[in-house]
Amino acid sequence: MNNKAIIIGCGIAGPVMALALKRVGIDATIYEAQPMPNDTKGAFLGISPNGLNVINDFLPLQEILTDYTPGKISFFNAQNKPIGLIDNADQKALYGSETVQLKRGLLNGALRKAAQQAGIAIEFGKRLTSLSQGHENTVTAFFEDGSQAEGNLLIGCDGIRSATRSCLFQDAVKPSYTGLLSTGGFTKLPGISNLAGSIRMTFGQRSFFAYALSNKGEVWWFNNFSQPDEPHKSELSQLELAALKEQLLSLHKQDPYPIAEIIRAAQSIEIYPVYDIPFLPQWHKGRVCLIGDAAHATAPHIGQGASLALEDTIVLAKCIRDLPSLTEAFERFQSLRQERVQTMIRQARKVGDSKAVPNAFQRFFRDLLLPFFVKMEAKKMGWVYSYKTDWESKIT
Repeated sequence: MNNKAIIIGCGIAGPVMALALKRVGIDATIYEAQPMPNDTKGAFLGISPNGLNVINDFLPLQEILTDYTPGKISFFNAQNKPIGLIDNADQKALYGSETVQLKRGLLNGALRKAAQQAGIAIEFGKRLTSLSQGHENTVTAFFEDGSQAEGNLLIGCDGIRSATRSCLFQDAVKPSYTGLLSTGGFTKLPGISNLAGSIRMTFGQRSFFAYALSNKGEVWWFNNFSQPDEPHKSELSQLELAALKEQLLSLHKQDPYPIAEIIRAAQSIEIYPVYDIPFLPQWHKGRVCLIGDAAHATAPHIGQGASLALEDTIVLAKCIRDLPSLTEAFERFQSLRQERVQTMIRQARKVGDSKAVPNAFQRFFRDLLLPFFVKMEAKKMGWVYSYKTDWESKIT
């Protein structure tokens, strides 16, 4: 009986995976590398109906919608001309919920607390260093602090830099740098309440910029700009706020109001390279399985990374419940999920590539074709948003 699970990672997928396993009769303990929770860390992320419907299985959505921005998207070119609209007004009727953006830390905290209230143990300061799979239907996780944990199965929910993936496949493909850097943050800016109601995305002269006004009157923003050479982590960590602002203001000096004003008002700015994992041929080995970004990291340009990970939790729990062995469950899980997530990864890359425009010639044709591109992408999203796994149906 596979009745004890080890979960590596307490981000978004980890707590929900533990809750899903509990529903099918498996007790889980979550092990998180960070020394303690930090619900103010990180920027924000999009969650669409396919992800929100999973959360709603375990946590009333009103508990996470205390601080959010809407999911309606308006697109503009560098001359501030509208070039497209994705209006999510009918999503709730069609799919049960509508796309929103949420602060990552607040979402992490709500899901962690839901797991704890359900009696799921979470241990912090547990950085995975190695794995051992025994002959008695067990797997053992070894941690940097010298401790270890034993279970009947282990699920890696530890993100794009997954230690579980590195332990499982020593020659596994590394995350691929997409050629873009992303910056972003939160700020207050008086006088822009008339711009509320949607995420406003601008394909600028030299860089991409998006912002939205939250239900609390805060500006949430991000920027993507091209940098062909992958930066070293130390290079980014040494950037001072004033220098980063100067760089962003230079990139957006020809772009419309209020982009420059938002950048100037920022009290802090996060910066990070954008990565994905184009293809990982195997997500599991023995009694260990990867989900979410650990298995299929996607760039953030279509807002599906978290939602895909949340989908994974339900599908994997049902496979474990319904199939006679872990080997069959893990194989079936990957076969059910891989085509969908690979399509998303390719789509996100395509959208990201449209943000990198090194010369005027390419910008001209991008702006000419963008309205058609936006319409095409909007049509595809029904297939994305309508995905839902019914707990009552059986996996065969």
